[in-house]
Amino acid sequence: MGLRVGVVLGSDHGYSGTTGRLVTELLDRLRADTAVEVDTVLTTDLDLGSSCPACLRCMTDGEQACPNFDRAAAARRVMDGADLVIFATPVHSFQVSASMKRFIDHFAYLIHRPAYIGRPAVLISSAAGGGHDAALEYLRSAVRRWGFHTVGQLGANGPGLARPGYRAKVDAALDDLAAEALAAPTEPEPKPTTADLIGFRVAKILVDGGRDEGPVDAQYWDERGWFDAQWWTDQKPPFVANRIATLVEKKIRKGISEGSADPYRG
Repeated sequence: MGLRVGVVLGSDHGYSGTTGRLVTELLDRLRADTAVEVDTVLTTDLDLGSSCPACLRCMTDGEQACPNFDRAAAARRVMDGADLVIFATPVHSFQVSASMKRFIDHFAYLIHRPAYIGRPAVLISSAAGGGHDAALEYLRSAVRRWGFHTVGQLGANGPGLARPGYRAKVDAALDDLAAEALAAPTEPEPKPTTADLIGFRVAKILVDGGRDEGPVDAQYWDERGWFDAQWWTDQKPPFVANRIATLVEKKIRKGISEGSADPYRG
């Protein structure tokens, strides 16, 4: 049957850099067990400009209204056609690369209209020093809002790969990651966490409150029955996590209606 893998690579060096080589090593392990079809997009090739224009037209009028829609379309095709998506980035100043950040920003409408519910993702980062925790957590959270669930991740120290002991540990981690990736497309989506359920409730509030600005988001939710749901799918959320999410939603709605919401101060 084989496996269709999409790769979103956020490195200026493509597959010749450390991040790209780690992706290649993972793909080689997947190919050792099954036929693999790979489709790749380099975020630097998308030519998305210096920053998302933040016009919000992708949310109010539909993604086709984005001034960069045509340039971003290649990335959407890669994600749409994949059984599993690998998101890979070098760590720059304790965060994802600039081109990976631009890529994420230009798909902000997927936070309101998630298209990848049930789709597994693997995350990879490389760094000369540290920062994997912050970069991978941001990347995990971003793609989760689009519907992806992360089945495994790996952050590797580039200079450390020259040391045999560390190299052996990375190889073992890649073996584990390959096993997780191979199993993921046929496994059920994991139960939503408290953070997932709060994210769902917040998205519901944003979409419902934005009807006057444009009908696109609300129509998407109406068609899927999400306004009356507790989660994106029919899977029953864990009771305690769902109860906490319900309380958070009530607090947010009360703050909005009474004008009592506070600015963030940390």
